[in-house]
Amino acid sequence: MTGADGGSPLRQPGFRTLWLAGILDDTVDWMLVTAIPIFIYRMTGSALTTSVAFLIGLAPGILVSPFAGVVADRCDRRLLLLVCTLLQALLVLPLLFVVSRDTLWLLYAVVGARAACAQFVLTSKNSLLPALVGPRHTAAASNLVVLNTNLGRLLGSLLGGVAVAGGLRPVVGGALLGLLLAATLIGRIPRAAPPSAPAEAAGGPVEEEPRRGALAEWREGVAVILGDRRLRVSFLSATLCAVGQGLFVVLFVVFVARTLGGSDAEIGLLRSIQGVGGIAGGAALGVLGSRVHPRPLITWGALSFALLALVLWNGPSVTTAMGVYVGLFAVIGLPGGVYFAGALGMVQQRVPPAYLGRVLGSFYTTFNGAQVLGMAAAGLLGDRLGPVPLLNAQALLYLAAGLATLLVLGVRNVPEEPLPERSAPVLPAPVPPERKELREGRAG
Repeated sequence: MTGADGGSPLRQPGFRTLWLAGILDDTVDWMLVTAIPIFIYRMTGSALTTSVAFLIGLAPGILVSPFAGVVADRCDRRLLLLVCTLLQALLVLPLLFVVSRDTLWLLYAVVGARAACAQFVLTSKNSLLPALVGPRHTAAASNLVVLNTNLGRLLGSLLGGVAVAGGLRPVVGGALLGLLLAATLIGRIPRAAPPSAPAEAAGGPVEEEPRRGALAEWREGVAVILGDRRLRVSFLSATLCAVGQGLFVVLFVVFVARTLGGSDAEIGLLRSIQGVGGIAGGAALGVLGSRVHPRPLITWGALSFALLALVLWNGPSVTTAMGVYVGLFAVIGLPGGVYFAGALGMVQQRVPPAYLGRVLGSFYTTFNGAQVLGMAAAGLLGDRLGPVPLLNAQALLYLAAGLATLLVLGVRNVPEEPLPERSAPVLPAPVPPERKELREGRAG
């Protein structure tokens, strides 16, 4: 189901509904990501116990994403998105029974289960998007996803911080309401064609191939990535940036508290203000629509982020005035959002529809795994080296990512041509014995 030839993707009912549902889902995610660590820390007073929630939330992104991609390519992506959104709503209910340290295990179980379910939501949502807007508007739609992600971040962080003051019950109520509204919207999205439906109209009936195993299908998605130079470089740059993001996640609080001398309130302010730049970038990209394409977004996004980060992390040698850092943290969200829009747009434009779920699953697995590496490095080296040298390493990783894409992808603002449907090496399907005998008889 494709959209009209002109205008913003938001004029297309299917994408507009998906976009609104995405705002609700992202808002709930950020509300829980903000509220749950605060709740754990208040209950236990332990930073280690609190950090366990972050690690449990990241693990499914590495383990589940490849399988989520295979399922998204096999199933009706709209139905998968609807079912998983409703399942997420059910999964927040057990938080009502977390009342003491003895029931903290239940909270961790909810965090892990929701994180696993979220991988199916993320993969099905982003692989459904091209079918709703058509190839011409995929870049513009990807750009608008940056806007709703950052709107969700800003709204959810604020709501989570306010709601958790009353315990987990207000948080559960808000999350349940948001997810049920999102599911209602998803149910109104028009049904799209299956991602790998046989093209019978092209020339008579198509013989159905035997179903391959999940591992074999995932390997086919990996083959699509390895067989395309632009996708390989995009994945490499995303890996470098993700390691840097992992360094930032761990060291952000240390930098603000120790280097800037910021209070808890100022830490929260700087954490949420990053969404402002992302919102501005998403809005600008939404206005530009199909006039901007992935290559310049990836390259200039990474290079601009690197330069701003070097200024930010080394700024305390000149001033620690909090107003300066409010401005810097707000601005740095813009190139970060632009970069991610370009990386996601490259995948959505280059990958054939039948492989899109699997490639997106591999993208999220790679990104989350690299982020864990960055977090581990920050944990091992943070106390020994201090936050500033490691945060400068984050900036240099973004710089390396930008230079790699500049050398290989360049900055030409041209749309990406999708790969031919059968460009990836596909593993041979097993031949049934009777067909094998017939083939050998013909050869004889």
